Amino acid sequence: MLDLKLQLVLDVTLHDAAAGWRGVEERVFLTKRRGESLDHVLMKLCGWLLFYHPELRIELSAEQHYKPDLVRLDERGDPVQWIDCGHTALRKLDRIASKNRKTTIDIIKPVERELRLFKAAADEKIARPERVRYFAFREGFLEELGTRVRGRHQLIATVTGAQESLDLAIDPETDDATEISTPIIRL
Repeated sequence: MLDLKLQLVLDVTLHDAAAGWRGVEERVFLTKRRGESLDHVLMKLCGWLLFYHPELRIELSAEQHYKPDLVRLDERGDPVQWIDCGHTALRKLDRIASKNRKTTIDIIKPVERELRLFKAAADEKIARPERVRYFAFREGFLEELGTRVRGRHQLIATVTGAQESLDLAIDPETDDATEISTPIIRL
């Protein structure tokens, strides 16, 4: 199978009543680079949707040794929120938590089993485990989403509760309209 570059251009309308976002409209650009899995790109998208904030950026440097998948910086350029998706080395997580003492760290994994195993190992390895939050999706969600998004799409995303579920309407005004959803697994 060829490992091709993929560009996603998503015109997103976001609804998250618990966070106070209703009808926020943004254009999101994501690129799957060589060696990067589509699941990783989709986890970044879902992380951006779940934790939306006007200052949340995808693939922005935090001017540190490690680069977050998503980050929100304060006025001084220090991370307020650091989001890592997919594979995260425990050593990396420990260093991020140690260096960024005022930062909320969110780990996103594709499925619950992987999330549980990682959290159990992280709770024993990292110095400040209470500052790390863990999230995953239902089995098959990322694969299902990956078969429906290629290129340019309109996306209506609704986050329900306090990040309890994510509902997506893809190209809702076309003949190819699709709706998929997932509960958000939190540990």
